[in-house]
Amino acid sequence: MKNISTAFKFNESDAKLISQFLVTKANQQMDCFLSVEAQLTDYAYWYLLTTMWINESTIYPISAWKKLFFAKRANRLVSIMKPNELTLFKKLSNKLILYRAHSKNETDWISYTLDLETAVKFAKMKNVDEVVEYKIKKHDCYALFLRREESEILCLNKDLAKKIRSIKVD
Repeated sequence: MKNISTAFKFNESDAKLISQFLVTKANQQMDCFLSVEAQLTDYAYWYLLTTMWINESTIYPISAWKKLFFAKRANRLVSIMKPNELTLFKKLSNKLILYRAHSKNETDWISYTLDLETAVKFAKMKNVDEVVEYKIKKHDCYALFLRREESEILCLNKDLAKKIRSIKVD
């Protein structure tokens, strides 16, 4: 079985715009996306947005990501996640335990992981000595991404994630 959204329907216009996007340098993709977003079908919008997030989430400010992820577009769940991600997302408990290694002086974020080991890896990469454990209701979560082997959960409102504890990292 192909891991392609049920919302995907070939569209010549989308294909041309996506081809243009895919050859754009990572640091220019947001501008490219913003210049064509109104011309994209809902599926293509979510597909390109997710592609940018998966590939280069650190290049752009969190405020820009939030604005784009909050777009009022159809088929978000089936377009933003691949079918295997959506299946697993639906199977998750209604109350989740998530982890995040915060960068120094970080004030806003939307990304967490279900996996403590992944958070510890990020803590080491960010040169910080702790991981924060949160609890959150699944209905407050936006998506699950497995593509970077991070078991990444997006929650667009950090205030909905309640801090449980800090875990020291060696």
